[in-house]
Amino acid sequence: MRTPLPLYLALFGSLALAGCQENDSEPDPASHYDVTLTYTEQGVPHIKAADYVSLGFGVGYAHGEENLCTLSEQIMKLQGDKSRWLGAGEQQRNLLSDLGYRSLDLPGQAASLYDKLTPEARDLIEGYVAGFNHSLAGRTSPADYPSPCREAEWVEPITPVQLLAYHLDLAQLASGRSFISAMASAQPPTNGTLARAALPAPELDPVSLLTSEGIGSNGWALGADRSSNANSLLLGNPHFPWDGELRFFEQHLQIPGKLNVTGATMMGFPAILIGFNERLGWTHTVSQSKRFTLYQLTLDPDNPLRYRYGDQWREMSQKEITVQVRQADGSLQPHVQTLYGSHFGPLVNLASLSPTLGWTRNSAISLRDANAGNYRMLEQWLAMAKAQSTPAFFNALAAHQGVPWVNTLLVDKSGQASYVDATQVPRLGARAEAWWRAASQTPQLAPIWQDGEGSVLLPGNDPDFEWMDSGQTRTPGLVPLSQAPRQIRSDYVYNANSSHWLTNLAAPLEGYSILYGPEQTVRSPRTRYNAQLISTPDAMGLTGADRRFTLQTLQQVLTHNGSLFARELREPLLARCEAHPQILLTGGPLDLTPSCNALANWDGEYQLESQGAHLMREWLTAFRTSGHRDIKDELFAIPFNPAQAATTPNGLAPWRGAPDQDPALLALAQAQQRLQAAGIAPDAALGTLQFVQKAAGLSPIPLPGGHSFEGLFNMVQTNLPSRSTSSLANIVTGKAVPGTTLRSLDDDGDGQAELRYRANYGSSFVLALQFDPNGPRAERFLSYGQSHDPESPHFTDQTELFARQQWQPMRFTDEEIAAHRERTLHLKVPRVARP
Repeated sequence: MRTPLPLYLALFGSLALAGCQENDSEPDPASHYDVTLTYTEQGVPHIKAADYVSLGFGVGYAHGEENLCTLSEQIMKLQGDKSRWLGAGEQQRNLLSDLGYRSLDLPGQAASLYDKLTPEARDLIEGYVAGFNHSLAGRTSPADYPSPCREAEWVEPITPVQLLAYHLDLAQLASGRSFISAMASAQPPTNGTLARAALPAPELDPVSLLTSEGIGSNGWALGADRSSNANSLLLGNPHFPWDGELRFFEQHLQIPGKLNVTGATMMGFPAILIGFNERLGWTHTVSQSKRFTLYQLTLDPDNPLRYRYGDQWREMSQKEITVQVRQADGSLQPHVQTLYGSHFGPLVNLASLSPTLGWTRNSAISLRDANAGNYRMLEQWLAMAKAQSTPAFFNALAAHQGVPWVNTLLVDKSGQASYVDATQVPRLGARAEAWWRAASQTPQLAPIWQDGEGSVLLPGNDPDFEWMDSGQTRTPGLVPLSQAPRQIRSDYVYNANSSHWLTNLAAPLEGYSILYGPEQTVRSPRTRYNAQLISTPDAMGLTGADRRFTLQTLQQVLTHNGSLFARELREPLLARCEAHPQILLTGGPLDLTPSCNALANWDGEYQLESQGAHLMREWLTAFRTSGHRDIKDELFAIPFNPAQAATTPNGLAPWRGAPDQDPALLALAQAQQRLQAAGIAPDAALGTLQFVQKAAGLSPIPLPGGHSFEGLFNMVQTNLPSRSTSSLANIVTGKAVPGTTLRSLDDDGDGQAELRYRANYGSSFVLALQFDPNGPRAERFLSYGQSHDPESPHFTDQTELFARQQWQPMRFTDEEIAAHRERTLHLKVPRVARP
């Protein structure tokens, strides 16, 4: 039952605003939250307190002020109550979510783990909860909630255990959380057929489910040897959804003498995930390492609820779940279902990916997650924020071992640049590792492995395939940090979501566990473009012959909006088009002159004014690996060469047959036809076609940038990753158009759908940072702004700045903050007794 708001107001006391309310006597600091929030441009809070619990209060209050709905919905989700309030949902997605989350019981896990937190982490969580709830209590009724959840019955005060449960959920973002619906639909077979789930599971996307596609990033760290007018430079460019819970929020946290760190975080997380302090700056990219393994269980032919393990049969665990489902008339009906598990973890139904991955009479699939129970994220990032040197930063990683699924790229004030994959990676024994290296290349398992982009499937009947404990990790069975890929250099390190192998082209990282990702394999187009930009910036027009970057030239890495394939394939494709401007298709002859002209006049960039960029995009779509960020090998003249991994494969594959059969020209003809059918000229300006419409009724905002498969740095695209579990999405995306990246939507209701590129994902919090003898200086983009509420002034302000590619300064010193202050809140509120 919801806590009545008037009672909650009485519990927490009144809000004291600086200069508006004076106290006759100073309260006992231990009895009050006491924090000052100074807001600078675009609604960025600089939060200063004397202790961690008050700091947490300020963060929670700031998050609740602009993003109350976002966290409230996630708390509802992880408790398995979406169906209770929202109904079963389209394709029963809410019901599947509720069953999976109730089976995991993250609140129960959090309750058992809570006392293991460090005192500082507990203080931050308890303060955050009090501050968030205080923000909620300040709203007089549900009619006063932000517009995405106005009048919602499910918005309630939160508890510290619930917040830790959400941290456990975030830790599994790139592992167990992707399998929630697969857990819910895993049911034993009947009559020897594939399992018939008690309710149908939605179609599973193998790319976003089994790989890191759907969340990604670019990250650069430049040391003294590659920095000009600076000791070091950092470029952070995470690619994340622009809607829902996975949006970043900028904040600056200060406890004088203890903590001074600024950057971006996510809702519900009272620390800095990407940012800098006085001496260190860091960013993250989603790692290609494996945070889970799938196990194929050998079942008892007479009992599909028993599986073989070694010389014994084991019984599957069973858990009966009851979910209340809201009906159309508002009544609640219980849905009861049993979910199953092995000693590895939950059973998952992956039959939509392959029949052999369903639950049959002979086998079933179970999941073991390295991030299950990872409660250390908050204390990990707090320790990183307090570090003042590269060794101290690495010591923090070793001490807490809480980084769940991201690479880390770091620079320090002395001029060092570092990389490490400190994620939670299973440690296999020699036999299991060798078995998977061989098995992953077989026709049966190669589709699951996807050249290292996918997952690991191991035999579940042999104890030799269990994770092997080293005795050096806080979670047994994982690879210790001492055996993780890492580099510390004075020139550069980078990552764009391919594996650790070519973090620096001159010094490959080799010999690591296959579970960190493959070595000596082809890199994605975006990784290859990153590699060329950072290793030969002079040839790419970014720097002089010394290859040293300034802060300004580093920023151009993002804003130049060039692409790998514009550089490598535009001219040979144009030459072939001009040589054969007329081709014969099944439906008759086609004049390719419009495409030839568009390619000839295209500037090779993806700026708002660039004409013809979309034609290259539609042409490349024909060669795109299905749903993936890579391009098929057959397009290229020169195959992949591990010794030239940054520049191969490349060149347009030659064609010696009839022009009408040339795959390149046929793809160009099809692209032209698709565009013309959509009423789009091949030489249209990108800014007339590509935009974000942040909410219904708002004007579209044209955007530069492009897709990962095009080999761009600045990603701007439509993506609906399975890991994003928000039903509060504002952004209008329309419907997918098969065979293209266009989206279809009838905006004006005239019955004619318009086809355009509608973005809701990509470059999010973009950080450009330098350290010089005076300390840090940084500028940033936050592509979607601070607020999730369309009624807020901070809903579109930064989107418009991002669209115009106008970098914004990050205020860090007290003098800068005071000079650009827009408002100040001084919160002095009685503390809530610790649970």
